[in-house]
Amino acid sequence: MALVLAPTVQAAPACGDPVAVGQAFLKASADDFLATSPSVLSPGFAQLLAGERECQRVEEGICRFDSDPWLDGQDGEIDAPPVFAVKPTQDPAHVTVEARYRVWKAARLTRLTLVRAADGCWRVDDMVTDSGQSQRALLSAPMES
Repeated sequence: MALVLAPTVQAAPACGDPVAVGQAFLKASADDFLATSPSVLSPGFAQLLAGERECQRVEEGICRFDSDPWLDGQDGEIDAPPVFAVKPTQDPAHVTVEARYRVWKAARLTRLTLVRAADGCWRVDDMVTDSGQSQRALLSAPMES
């Protein structure tokens, strides 16, 4: 009896698909944005989140970040799974992923800026909320006294 082996086709890693990265980012950040796994973040954005976590630990409270960026506020929940779509940019090393969803039946649009890393994987480099607040800009701003 002959054994026939079919060639195996390996799927491209999910990190090569901007939509999959956007979905993974939502899953990783939904419960605690500041605890998002660095595996889906650019090194710079991961460093900003780590800095905010450390600031909150030291200050024993809020530093710059005081709401859930997915909700664009402190209360609510996403009503149904977001619909993600890729919006190409002029720069092939950057792409925007839009997430459309509802919070308490109100439409929301969140934009994720992804950068392509040296390993070919996409990483989230910024998140712009429905109200237009860049999380990178927020976390990069000097602390107010």
